[in-house]
Amino acid sequence: MYIAIGILALIFLGITIGRVLYYKNWTLIYTAFGNEKYFGIIAKLRAEGVKYRTHMPNRGFDNRVDRFKDHTQFDIYVKKEDEHIAVKALQKRY
Repeated sequence: MYIAIGILALIFLGITIGRVLYYKNWTLIYTAFGNEKYFGIIAKLRAEGVKYRTHMPNRGFDNRVDRFKDHTQFDIYVKKEDEHIAVKALQKRY
């Protein structure tokens, strides 16, 4: 049993270290909730030519009451050297 717990802890630690290294040169610029907001932010970044990555930590499971609302969470990352361009792009109104 202790071996299984140790293996799970190592797997969790490996995944955490991998994510830190994967996003080392990227910074979180915006967290969007819902597809409509996500695509609006992505359109602004694309218009300025900013490269981005998206991570979905929460898929937003709905219950019966508000099943037609979109609670999906999108974390949008940009390269650290492009952060100032991305901030200006998000402040523009289209």
